[in-house]
Amino acid sequence: MRGAPAAVAEIPHPRKLLGDGQFVESEHWYACGPPPPATQGWKLYVPLTLLNAAETLARLSPPLIRAGTHFKYIKTIKLLRKLNAGSFGYTQIGKGVVIYLVEPDARLIDRLKEALAPFRGQTPAVPCARPFGADLPLYYRYGSYRGDLLELGTTKTQDNRYDAGAAVPEGVMDALAAYATPVPEPEEVRAFLLRYPVFEALVQQGKCGVFLALDFASEEFRQVVLKVGYYRGQVQPDGTDGCDFLRRELVFYRRLRARGLADVAPALVDAFDDPRKVILALEHLPGTTLLVKKLQGELTVEHLERCWATMERVHRAGLYLGDAKIANFIADDGGDVHVLDFEAAGVLGEEPPAIRTFFLHPEPEDPRRADQAHFLASVLYPYESGRYSWEDRHVDVQDLLALEPDTAVADWSLQKLRAVFLDASP
Repeated sequence: MRGAPAAVAEIPHPRKLLGDGQFVESEHWYACGPPPPATQGWKLYVPLTLLNAAETLARLSPPLIRAGTHFKYIKTIKLLRKLNAGSFGYTQIGKGVVIYLVEPDARLIDRLKEALAPFRGQTPAVPCARPFGADLPLYYRYGSYRGDLLELGTTKTQDNRYDAGAAVPEGVMDALAAYATPVPEPEEVRAFLLRYPVFEALVQQGKCGVFLALDFASEEFRQVVLKVGYYRGQVQPDGTDGCDFLRRELVFYRRLRARGLADVAPALVDAFDDPRKVILALEHLPGTTLLVKKLQGELTVEHLERCWATMERVHRAGLYLGDAKIANFIADDGGDVHVLDFEAAGVLGEEPPAIRTFFLHPEPEDPRRADQAHFLASVLYPYESGRYSWEDRHVDVQDLLALEPDTAVADWSLQKLRAVFLDASP
């Protein structure tokens, strides 16, 4: 942890930035300045974090207004959290400000770099866009301003926003390359990824990515799961980022092994820990998460009892999970249940991280009871399209206790939840 969370300033309204200038408000964005005089061109992206959004906009807006450049920015801190977490899609991460630059403007680019210099190395990377480099929070790609088609010569083609290699489409000269500094990948990271080459992306979020990879270090054919923490990804108010989350998880894997609990989780095969990159290579467990089993109507009381027994083992060893929800338990092909995801896990008696995927009211103070309560809430609360259905991630325990059980799973969970909140012992 890096100390107490910093104060988060709200994102300013356009009137504060533009005065009487022109702007349009939509559900998620404020669009400022005159519309761009073209249907396609360069887009510059400026990542924002909870900590620097207000100051970044205050520094960016004067040169953009003077240049008469059209730009838009995310409206609220709440929306920014979702944007940087990947809730609007992986490729949208970091796109807190979008600047529409029809033609390269050397003077404006220099002024933007100067305005953004204080925020070097503080923001997430923008996927599928090219960096200006030098640790500046500034990225670019060529694309359509309206719709999803590009006119290149005499042909129309799809604007591919999902491939980093298409940031500058074939047939378009990279007119901004002259203003960028190349960003080479560190040799140590490259060597690690060559040892575990990725062949499929499983999950891409603001804080990390999860991939299937091959283990070239093994004498036998073996697949592994790579978890990659993203530097400055999903920065929290206390300054922690995706690398910190995964570094905490790495420590917890080692604690499980040291306390005789290695079997409750996938085996830790290998790890890479660098200030700007953390990668875990984990055993690949073929199976299904209990969230998927719930959505498919296959979740059973036996599954829940196995999870409960696993949590009790972890608690007896002086540890807690911190994010004990059914999405983080997997039933393998042999019927055993294992735990995944230890970014919020820790040691009983130590200060917990400020990481939660949802919040209970009331929240048990004892981390052991909190594990149990969160697990039961994740069983009882409704889901939509595989995600928690609550908008603000806040759940009232009394609402759960008032539910009428309609399955054996719900009945078991309600009885346990009542015991957790009525029984003072964990």
